[in-house]
Amino acid sequence: MSRSQFQTTLTISGCLLITFCMGSIHAFSALIEQIELQTGVERMASSLVYSTALISVTLAVFFGHILYRRFGASTLMLVATILPLLGILLTNSGTWLGWILGYGLLFGFASGLGYGFSLHACTMVTSKEKRGFVLGAITGSYALGALVFSILYPILLTNFNLNTAYSVGTGIIGIIVGIGALMLLISKIVTRTAKPNQLQNPKPKQLGFARLWFGYCFGVFAGLMAIGHAVPIIKTMGGDAQLASSGIVLMSLGSGIAGLVAGYIADQFGCRKPLITLTIASAIGLVLLAALGGVQLALILMICIATIYGAFIAIYPTLVANLFGKEHSAWAYGKVFTAWGFAGLSAPSLAGWLYEQSGSYDTPLLIAAILATISAIVILRLPDKKQVIS
Repeated sequence: MSRSQFQTTLTISGCLLITFCMGSIHAFSALIEQIELQTGVERMASSLVYSTALISVTLAVFFGHILYRRFGASTLMLVATILPLLGILLTNSGTWLGWILGYGLLFGFASGLGYGFSLHACTMVTSKEKRGFVLGAITGSYALGALVFSILYPILLTNFNLNTAYSVGTGIIGIIVGIGALMLLISKIVTRTAKPNQLQNPKPKQLGFARLWFGYCFGVFAGLMAIGHAVPIIKTMGGDAQLASSGIVLMSLGSGIAGLVAGYIADQFGCRKPLITLTIASAIGLVLLAALGGVQLALILMICIATIYGAFIAIYPTLVANLFGKEHSAWAYGKVFTAWGFAGLSAPSLAGWLYEQSGSYDTPLLIAAILATISAIVILRLPDKKQVIS
């Protein structure tokens, strides 16, 4: 194995470990009830902890390109290791504000930093021919981390109180991310392509970039809504709590595996055709979910929608990197990723509000189907590189 191959392998392996752990931020549903009991707040207030985390993740990815140019890989990942551990000091206060700051702010920012940097690092060391598979693996690892920790936290909570269980879980995260940071240090990867004043970002053309943004926002809307309301949707279809919990596990598993498969497909057939196929399939699944009854069918369709979501978010970073080039991909994806942040906050909230108005999920499911269809049309009309930047 050549030095270059060794560096690439070590970098990708380290990034997979890091994103796996940082994906655990999305295992919040396993902690929410215990947080409510500990802090004495109701569901609206406890949900704000996760909303804060989503905002922090989005901001970390948005501003990430600035950090990637100024600091080395191991330094950045050391920060990503330390922030969640510092957050324990705040969450152990047992207060709602402590969870907002420790989990939502510090852990959320670390999660976005680890995820965004891993995409950037792997883009830098991977050839265009294998870029889809590698970036898909990174995204899939992020999703599988959420799955594993959503199983681990309940096990810890049956043996320890909330503070101890969360501290143990975060300690495991710190150790694994630390190993990933050490691997990046050994690899000696260079992610600072130029000094900040020597590398000018391209100027995006508003119409072309807007299409890229809305294509992503509307495309992830359905998956984020389904994942955010998986338990109540399955229950309204006639399922019990155990079936709903099993559904969440299968949805997360499907989303994670889809990243690997979708990335490989993107390498073989390009990004646009798979993305269009995925959004159309998502729209069909949403319409069927709203129109047909039966808990078994509902569970199957929910798993399919989550799997499609996992494939979609795995391919989009590759699409952005191909359009803007690896030197500017972190800057560009940071802007596009705000679409995910917006959808992550609005999709579950809109679905909850519409359910309260009608007592049914049919309307939000149909709205999500319409948005998925619009996403397919927008992606079909996505411009080429010359029409996106000047």
